[in-house]
Amino acid sequence: MTLRTMRRTIPLVLLLPWAAGLLAPTATAQEDAQRCEGTVTDPEGNPLAGAEITFLDKGTNRYAQPVKTSKKGKWAHSVLRANTEPGWEIRATLEGYRILKITALSQTSLGEKRTDENYMVGFAQEGLHTVSVPAQARGDAQSRGKCVVDFILAPEASFNEIYHKMKGAETAGGAATAGGAVAPGVQTPDIPAAPGAPGAPAGRSPLETAQALLGEGDFASAVEPARKAVEAEPDSAEASFRLGQALLRSDKAAEAEAPLKKAFATDATTRGLASELGLLYIKLDRPMQAIPYFEQANEASPDDPAILQNLAKLYADTDQNDKAIAVLEQLVTLAPDRVEFYGSLAAVYKKSGNAAKERETYERMGAADSSGMAFYNLGNLMFNKSEMTAAAAAYEKAVAQAPDNAMAHYQLGLTYVNLARFKDATRELETFLKLDPKNRLAADAKSTLDLVKGM
Repeated sequence: MTLRTMRRTIPLVLLLPWAAGLLAPTATAQEDAQRCEGTVTDPEGNPLAGAEITFLDKGTNRYAQPVKTSKKGKWAHSVLRANTEPGWEIRATLEGYRILKITALSQTSLGEKRTDENYMVGFAQEGLHTVSVPAQARGDAQSRGKCVVDFILAPEASFNEIYHKMKGAETAGGAATAGGAVAPGVQTPDIPAAPGAPGAPAGRSPLETAQALLGEGDFASAVEPARKAVEAEPDSAEASFRLGQALLRSDKAAEAEAPLKKAFATDATTRGLASELGLLYIKLDRPMQAIPYFEQANEASPDDPAILQNLAKLYADTDQNDKAIAVLEQLVTLAPDRVEFYGSLAAVYKKSGNAAKERETYERMGAADSSGMAFYNLGNLMFNKSEMTAAAAAYEKAVAQAPDNAMAHYQLGLTYVNLARFKDATRELETFLKLDPKNRLAADAKSTLDLVKGM
């Protein structure tokens, strides 16, 4: 064995807010194989058999082979690929049911857990969830993680009643309120609740009723009073806006376009309208039409993180890398502690071929991130470029921040071998074997140890 044969190309683990997870370019199809699993239950926790789970690769717009849940409501898919960018959209469907809630978990061998829970109501939570497979959850030598997506489906006939009952219980217990992401990275603004009690008490106009229901997250019930508001005030931009909003968030995007455009033609300055039109065209998969509306929304609210995230994603998705970089740099300035923004920025620099800025961004990310992930990424980047001194410096910082990161110790050991620092290499490889003796790289580590101990 020579020092050169011990070099391995290591994938970068990129934190992307619109992927809501970890992405990792990898070497071969077999190495990319990934297991993702989960359950489908009703709100009482009873398993739902026969639900279909579909997997859309957003990078290629192709579907993987679907699977169905077992009698125990369980499903598993073992051939997803870790190099999918920007991720997978995973959907659960069963006749007569709607998605009420999704819980997604990616757990890596670095000990990092990323959990995302959103109620699935209307368009804002339309029954899609994008899961990007983390590098440490791949089915290759680094595999020590998992991808789990659990669905709760509620019967169509009683969906609203169940939603409000469950949502009220969780809100009372301190849980986050509904109104999160359309899909990870596509940010949907909350709708402020109208003053007063829920429902439609005496004296409340149809528009006020629609506004109240929208604020409560009961989008489907808001449609009819919003229609009445438009009938009563056909020239009201607010009435048309709320009708379009209710339809859009009830997963009726095609119907929502006309009232939203009418509202925009009547009064383009209506608060929140430009963003809603942008969301509409994201839903309709027409990103070039979405961009001008989010740009207008950004002009009105230049420091709104949700608007900026949507703009960054749209620019990146349409290969407008310079614009995506400018927006992400703004996000990093606004929220310097949000490490996922640095990961997104590094990814766009990589996409645009600017290796120096990619490296600089990881270094900036390291200052904001104490998990060791940023320096591990930077080490991988330098290792793949054969810049071993720089790689060693980054890996050393990674293990200092995360001493239980077995892979960082392994990579640092290989880097020391390439630098002929054999005593240091021995220490790191032995640490790797203590932390993760069953890792599929353990045999390689032992062979390398045998080699360096004789030097």
